[in-house]
Amino acid sequence: MSRRYIVIGAGAVGAALAAGLEEADLPVVLVSRGATFAAIADGGLTYTQAGRTRRLGIEVVSGPDGVDLGPDDVLVFATKTQDAAEALAAWAYRPVVGGAVAASLPVVLLQNGLDAERAALRYFDIVIGAVTLVAAKHVVAGVVDVANAPKIGQIIVGPYPFGAGDDGSAVAAEIASDLRAANWLSQSVADIRRWLAWKMLVSAEFALAVLAGDADERAILAGQIRTETTRVLAAAGYEIADPGTEVRYDPAQAALSADSAYRPGQLSTWQSFQRGSGSEVDFLNGEIALLARELGVPVPSTIALQRTLGASAALGEAPGTRTVAEVLDLAGLEVAQPA
Repeated sequence: MSRRYIVIGAGAVGAALAAGLEEADLPVVLVSRGATFAAIADGGLTYTQAGRTRRLGIEVVSGPDGVDLGPDDVLVFATKTQDAAEALAAWAYRPVVGGAVAASLPVVLLQNGLDAERAALRYFDIVIGAVTLVAAKHVVAGVVDVANAPKIGQIIVGPYPFGAGDDGSAVAAEIASDLRAANWLSQSVADIRRWLAWKMLVSAEFALAVLAGDADERAILAGQIRTETTRVLAAAGYEIADPGTEVRYDPAQAALSADSAYRPGQLSTWQSFQRGSGSEVDFLNGEIALLARELGVPVPSTIALQRTLGASAALGEAPGTRTVAEVLDLAGLEVAQPA
């Protein structure tokens, strides 16, 4: 079976995924909108990996009406987490050749956090969760820079929820195989929930890159966020995967290259603030706050971080406008002054 990948969202991750599929001659359609759609439709995707730039003539459409879905298609949702629910609803009932609807097709979720897979189960039969690790930058419409080399990055996939059945496991294995052909490090796992929890632990600190502040203050806040996130995930019954012992490939094959415009710290949350395109903080730190309230676990630093950056995003503020000190003060934490 030859699958076609409909990649919904042309930000850093979606564009990098589509670029790898295109260069491997695997069928792919990229779905974008606004200035990014216009830029790619007019001049192709400007794609740089480890310092080598090329323009890729990827097929691009502006929405669900632009593509006729077939029974062998896979829908890959690469939107930001805060946009996933709307995108899932927009695609679920699109017609598929042969009389079915898109809800019968496999979907892959590339979002950070714990919410997208649950939201997808509202509509779709086969849900594939994914954990993505790639140093990719997208702040100019139609221009994506990937710093990893020689592989584009890492994507771990698995059926959601755990024990979702043989169909989900077989589809996940097939997708992982295609990803490897498309120059990604990839493997399928039985229990993707453990990996989503691990990525949640990592992603909970993404927001710190948006804040200005000195190293000592940043270390204090990072430690608090890590401790609170770990405590809440454990209380919610999540086990956390260990990439150091569980990956079946060499992560060094997707190491950072010095030939890239990407800089450490310019993660997905930072890029959203830089573009003024909203914030995923409510679905990262906010997800931990939600679970904490359900479980009665105090998370003052997490809530302070969410509220500080939520207000900042609502005002369209750029990275560096708010400070670590503001968050520490709101959380009631004091920073020891040097003697």
